[in-house]
Amino acid sequence: MGDEVVAIKALIQERHLSYTGFCQEWERVAAGIDNRLTGSHPGHAQFYRWLKGDLRSGKPRTDSCRVLEAMFPGWSVEELFTPCSRTEDPREGSGEHRRTPSEESRHLDLAGVFMSRPQFLSEVPLYKMIENASVVRASGLSLNLLTQHYADTQIRRLVESGTRFQPLFLDPDSEAMKVREQEEGYETGFLAGLTEINLKIMKERVRSLLTPEARDRVEIGVSAETIRFNIILIDDSTGVIQPYLPQSRGVDSPTFLAERRKHGGELFHTFEQVFVSLWDRATPL
Repeated sequence: MGDEVVAIKALIQERHLSYTGFCQEWERVAAGIDNRLTGSHPGHAQFYRWLKGDLRSGKPRTDSCRVLEAMFPGWSVEELFTPCSRTEDPREGSGEHRRTPSEESRHLDLAGVFMSRPQFLSEVPLYKMIENASVVRASGLSLNLLTQHYADTQIRRLVESGTRFQPLFLDPDSEAMKVREQEEGYETGFLAGLTEINLKIMKERVRSLLTPEARDRVEIGVSAETIRFNIILIDDSTGVIQPYLPQSRGVDSPTFLAERRKHGGELFHTFEQVFVSLWDRATPL
């Protein structure tokens, strides 16, 4: 193939993944798709055949295809095993634009795009990621994804076991809250009332019932600034981001899943900076 390599090999090399690193990444991605897919990573021999583009029995089995396409967003399995130049478009000449591995690397931390929050929740086990988290940081309007999808007893259990929570709500009394109510077509006070309920849950049904040593692990804040994104950051690795759109509820907005990688894009870092900036200017409760 001269200067050509199989696309999957070029992508793996750009991420500086050894066989062990590839398998670790495989297991992490597989667990996010379906726990039944864990343990399905390729053996040494199969891995190195893949790097050569040697598919002796045709393309990988269906479950492996699911994991591979999740590991390399925007690449189909067929394209992953297509010979390409390290710098040229793998489908150059077909009239279709396709990102090269170098271009793809800028977006490595974009792990998923979903048309709405319900679609995201049906496909991603967010509760499992939070279950094992050391810290959960969240900013948004009412933070229903945390306060309404998780029982206060469950949050207290996580905090008592060591998880730190930093929820940042939009101030119910702020002008920004009134503007958002107008954008969503609600009467003044509607979203403010919902936010007050969720604030009360976090203050009275979560934090106040914790043991004294655990109470400091729940830090609650309110922000009066214009709201643009709903952000949930789990540890220093996973982010769930939704934009607040005009005339659209948060539950109906597209949802983006970002997973910080050692090598690759900066999407997670960008929204981490947004959260930190808001938190630093927020009013603690």
